[in-house]
Amino acid sequence: MRRLTAFVCFIFCCGLLLGSSLSGSVVAQAYESPHGPYANFPAGCAACHVAHAAIGPNLMLKTNITALCLTCHDGTASVFNVVYVPELDIYGTGVTRAVYGFGFGTTSGAVYFHPVRDTGNSLVGQVLECVDCHNPHGDMSVPGQVYPRLLNSFDGTTRYYQGPNFCLACHGSVDRGFPSVEDPTVSYWVYTLGNHKNSFAAHYNTSKAALQPPSGTLVTCATCHYKHASDLRCLLAGQEENLCFKCHNTTANSMSGRNIQAEFQKASHHDIFGTTGAKVECSSCHGPHTVGAATLTNATATYSQVSNPHNTKSVMGRVYALQDNGIGNTVGTFTDFCLACHDNRPPTKTASTTVFVPYDIAFPPVTRIDFTTNSSGWRKTNYPTSAHGTKPLLCTDCHNSHGSDYPLLQKYPEDTQTADGECLWCHKAGNTWGAPDIRTAISTANASYHPTLVYSGRHSDTEPLRNVGLSNRHAECADCHDVHQATSGTTAAPAAQSAIRGVYGVTPAWGTTAWTTASYTYKNPIDYEYELCFKCHSPFSYGTTPPNPTPSSTTQVTGGFAQTDLTKEFNPNNPSYHAVVSGSQIPTFTDSQGATHYYGKFVAPWTATSRLYCADCHTTSLAAGKGPHGSGYGFILPKPWNPITSGGYYGTGSYYAGDTSGHLCFSCHDYAFYSNDVAGGGGGSDTVRSAFSYPTLTQSKKGVTVYAGSAESYNYHSVHHNLGCASCHAAIPHGYFRRGLLVLPTDASPYDLGAQINKSSLTPPAPGQWYCNYCH
Repeated sequence: MRRLTAFVCFIFCCGLLLGSSLSGSVVAQAYESPHGPYANFPAGCAACHVAHAAIGPNLMLKTNITALCLTCHDGTASVFNVVYVPELDIYGTGVTRAVYGFGFGTTSGAVYFHPVRDTGNSLVGQVLECVDCHNPHGDMSVPGQVYPRLLNSFDGTTRYYQGPNFCLACHGSVDRGFPSVEDPTVSYWVYTLGNHKNSFAAHYNTSKAALQPPSGTLVTCATCHYKHASDLRCLLAGQEENLCFKCHNTTANSMSGRNIQAEFQKASHHDIFGTTGAKVECSSCHGPHTVGAATLTNATATYSQVSNPHNTKSVMGRVYALQDNGIGNTVGTFTDFCLACHDNRPPTKTASTTVFVPYDIAFPPVTRIDFTTNSSGWRKTNYPTSAHGTKPLLCTDCHNSHGSDYPLLQKYPEDTQTADGECLWCHKAGNTWGAPDIRTAISTANASYHPTLVYSGRHSDTEPLRNVGLSNRHAECADCHDVHQATSGTTAAPAAQSAIRGVYGVTPAWGTTAWTTASYTYKNPIDYEYELCFKCHSPFSYGTTPPNPTPSSTTQVTGGFAQTDLTKEFNPNNPSYHAVVSGSQIPTFTDSQGATHYYGKFVAPWTATSRLYCADCHTTSLAAGKGPHGSGYGFILPKPWNPITSGGYYGTGSYYAGDTSGHLCFSCHDYAFYSNDVAGGGGGSDTVRSAFSYPTLTQSKKGVTVYAGSAESYNYHSVHHNLGCASCHAAIPHGYFRRGLLVLPTDASPYDLGAQINKSSLTPPAPGQWYCNYCH
């Protein structure tokens, strides 16, 4: 009898070695069971069963199934040790994790287990038997058919022996009804988040070599989960990104053909590492049991590379379809996907059989001076209704999803004079989107332009709001536009135009004194266009030293002006200004019938009470684009303007008194009224007058007589038609400390350029009561 027992043990051990050598097979083989061979040597059964002295059910040598299995599978007689097997140092950390088996915590290190009965470890639980997953005799429904690891699971209808369906027999659409370890009154199915089945799941693809375990079982689940125990929840084999990078670290392994690990190592990346205070993980965007290999560009796909971050059990798709897990697709685009986090309510951690969010999503902390590009910060809720969003441009048209060599995950570099970057790859001539041609407008070939392409590398998303220094001034697209909120079209002045909504700027505050510099308050976002312009075109940005030199003579009329203080010029306490910051100050008069009118005559639709944008006078003269990007004329003006003669650029210091009807001032002010004599259509009347008049007084000066009640008496401009606007009005016509923007040759440069009033001092009289000797 002793000889027979020894022989049985010898045969049993040989069977183990044979099974070990064949366990790497990819498909089921008709080889003998490692517990056999029963057909050729029935006495081998005696390793586990005894006919007359059994102490357990089914004639077992042990009192329960687990104890019988652990007779060998504790490392004493089988190479498959389920009590303690150290995990290799697969991440190169130098740490070996002993987390494989059912041993006690001090031995295995595991705290999460498949709840197999009678292991002797009180942490394991008492639910499953070893035979719920393994048939120790092989597949007896097909005699001699044995699958690697003797796998055999049953969902109540079908048996499974390999591949992901082996695990899905319990974790699929059928609730097997095992009691949960967490709460024995509730099924395990609830605590393991219900149905994991998905016919399109990329991680269930058994043809991918990287997903196949070395056992040959084709159970791709084993690539990410330990079978028996782990020190990580869900029996995971690694922590988040480290586990994902186990496969997604080469172009060959990735379904998308990309090295995802390399992308996350770029300068700008979604912070899955948490180094900035952010919290987002791979599984926040890619539900490992649901995502497939198809993209959202497939109009009929029911699967996708991404999940809904608010429920990773639901994939984002172009169409609605009920998945195998019983959860419907979330219909949307990549923009909808991104906005699931980049809105007012980033996902919060939750878990159930129908909804799973693995982590709270958190963004890096942002204060108003940390994030200066636009007002929305990380929140892009308005993007779908923006000009870019309605094209539609998807987020992935401008941003890389994981990481980029350029700031803010941008796909393209900064725009330069020689290369189209983040904005100009679209905003150039001949683009396919129908976008305005901004490249032509900001070209340095123009007479004037914002220096967007002149300087590179100066802009930073977290740069200081003020005092950037004259050497670091810049005018990038993001300084004036929030590309996630800007829309086409305009709104009524002085509100912020649609194209510049959402950006930050400054609000000036004045006291009660005219012609004084304002103090400034940071404003995010702006409400008025001038708040954006004042961000750079005021001492808020450049301090007390303007960025350009003061012209040395009046011959410098085509450029080179010192940048003047706009907040001083537009001070609403001034007696005169163009109505950009505050309402019009144009006075009124009463005609002979008692009706009230505003002085002056305007070109429709402009009136005396119209509010203005800065961009009404500073905008491109080119067919390409619009707005103050660049122009064929100086100072980014849409029409000619010469501060000496109002005659345009006709040579240095030259005088021109010809037809200036196409010049800037006459975009709003009626040319015939201000620049022609009476014969040419000038002059005024009882109901249309200039403040520069005295209708009830006859005056003579320099051989010219103007009779009371004549057309000239209502409008003295008609007898000064050979003079340009700057002969009497400030060359910088924003606002001035005298009524009517009136300027003397003795005033400060550059306001005095072109001034010809023959007086050393001037106090303008009441409107409509001008004497000749006020000027001469």
